[in-house]
Amino acid sequence: MILEKLAIDQRMQTQNLVHMLQNRESGYTRHNKLSQSAPLSYERQFYKAITPCLTIGISIPPVYLRKFTPDGSKLLAFSHDQRSCIVYTYKGVGSERFGQLLSEANVGSGETYNVNINNQLRSTAFDKLFETKYVLRLCNGDTARYYLHREFSIFHEDGRYVLLAGMCILNGCNIPVSDYERYPDLFDKLDLFSYIFFVVDLQHGIVTDEVQLPQDSICLSHNHGISMHGHTIAILSRLRQAIYIYELVDGRLIKHEHEIGPRPRECAFQAVEHPSMLDVNTLLPISHIKQRVLSFLYRQIQQDDPQTGQKYIEFYKNFDFIENMIIEKMQLVDSDLLLLRYEERPKDNDVAPMLTTGEPQPPRRLYVFYCMTSEDVSGVYQDDSLELLQIVVQFYNKMCNVRSLQTGDVPSLPTHYFMRQNYVNPNKTIPFMRQAALRFNPSVPVSTQSFSTSPYLNYNVFNYDDRLVSPLERPKPCSTEPIIFRDRVSNLIKYRLNTKARRPHNALAPRELCAFICHPFEPLIISIQKCMHVYDYKLHIYNHGTTVEQFYN
Repeated sequence: MILEKLAIDQRMQTQNLVHMLQNRESGYTRHNKLSQSAPLSYERQFYKAITPCLTIGISIPPVYLRKFTPDGSKLLAFSHDQRSCIVYTYKGVGSERFGQLLSEANVGSGETYNVNINNQLRSTAFDKLFETKYVLRLCNGDTARYYLHREFSIFHEDGRYVLLAGMCILNGCNIPVSDYERYPDLFDKLDLFSYIFFVVDLQHGIVTDEVQLPQDSICLSHNHGISMHGHTIAILSRLRQAIYIYELVDGRLIKHEHEIGPRPRECAFQAVEHPSMLDVNTLLPISHIKQRVLSFLYRQIQQDDPQTGQKYIEFYKNFDFIENMIIEKMQLVDSDLLLLRYEERPKDNDVAPMLTTGEPQPPRRLYVFYCMTSEDVSGVYQDDSLELLQIVVQFYNKMCNVRSLQTGDVPSLPTHYFMRQNYVNPNKTIPFMRQAALRFNPSVPVSTQSFSTSPYLNYNVFNYDDRLVSPLERPKPCSTEPIIFRDRVSNLIKYRLNTKARRPHNALAPRELCAFICHPFEPLIISIQKCMHVYDYKLHIYNHGTTVEQFYN
């Protein structure tokens, strides 16, 4: 009986694909009982056996590739002039045309195919996998002066709609005097742009709505200044220190009349009749959210606390900092709760020091949870707050607000995995935990849809160097060796991403960076290496004939 149980356990933990298929067919899990979980959750182990193990150099059309839709059926790209959006239909790794191309090229069993042997594979691989569905000219006519931001895109309704943004530079424009009165926290030390947002229906290939925001400053890179939860969209104006709220309903953007930040909802605004009454010495009222923050911090001081006097001193000492801080980042935790990160306002006389001793001091930050419906502050945390660290550890998956449509999993982040393994320990000392908070608290607010849900980057399943690749969709420095992905259970090498730097590392030369575009669930990854203005594209895809060699240190 014991030997039979050991045999079953060994069979359930097998790495063999045929055994996995037989185990799934039997309906039993590795715990030797019928599975009560969703069917797709059991298939997560299959990603260890079917991996993007083959690397092929490819050429692509003259476009900037952006990312896959959440359902994986389409690939977004922008034209080189950044006026058009190109939508490709994805054929799949098992498409007949691509499989025939691999057979004709005779790629063999190696992990990296030398495209110099067969240039046809390099030139036609992209066309076999992707077919042009739509070419949408968004910036033309009255909007010809705009150009699309190629690092911004937000999908809605599982990829039915996508929100794109264009911008144009403004030269010599002046901020109206009324804005200084309407927005007391106005931060006019920024370059101004005009923005236009497009709502594109990817199912029909049409633009369903567009909204223009002239003379503003919004951070579009990697969806930094825009947050979405459900149908609600929040846009942070760094210039006016206000948050515009929209509802995306049936492809239409409906703007809320009230802006979050400057004043309460029921506070009527009356413009000054004579603008000459305003000058640089005019004291403007403190903004609504800052008033709520000060009120919240004051109420937190307990009268029966023996350190009440010291806490009052700290409160008044920080008053000037709170009065002058600005919102640098925000996110919608849900459709009603905002997380705001305030930082010190840069001073006019800030000059970078020529000589520094030790590490530079990080900026002071304040994290504020604000409820839009009740217009109340529900939490205020310092940058070294242990309470905020616990929130980050426990609810980071929820705050990412993205899940795989295939498995239902949230992105598995190396940073979050590291936090759970090392910092959730009651035996850690307070100074140690404070340092951990200073390190990890800045990971929130989280940018919308900035993480890949690819199961091949799941840090709970695969062990890899997160300095070279991670679910966070940001360029990484190229390595001198292929990136190795090991199974966390068996320590076997499951696949490699051969994205080695094309030139030797030189501290005086520009770094060679690599960005990754991962399919949401299929074994396909596109790597884009860039040095100066030279791009190199590689396709990492599953091939049943590829043999992954095992090298142990």
